[in-house]
Amino acid sequence: MSLKEYLNQKEPQRMPTVLIKPNEYKVSSTIKIGNEMRKSVYFKTKNPLLAGVEYCLIGTRFYTTDRDGNPLSRTCFITF
Repeated sequence: MSLKEYLNQKEPQRMPTVLIKPNEYKVSSTIKIGNEMRKSVYFKTKNPLLAGVEYCLIGTRFYTTDRDGNPLSRTCFITF
């Protein structure tokens, strides 16, 4: 499912796989911890569900973050 399809669902699904294109998010910072690259990212949308929410991108998977930007929970969003 695309980001547009996800945001326009009539009956929301729980944890669908949502493919995010590289032009749909902005990387604000990158840090390397061991062999792992963590990117702080924001979605390029005005939708109130996602606008201004920081996510952590590790590999191709997006995670929610705590107030310090550390990854918490896996989300339904992936990139390619």
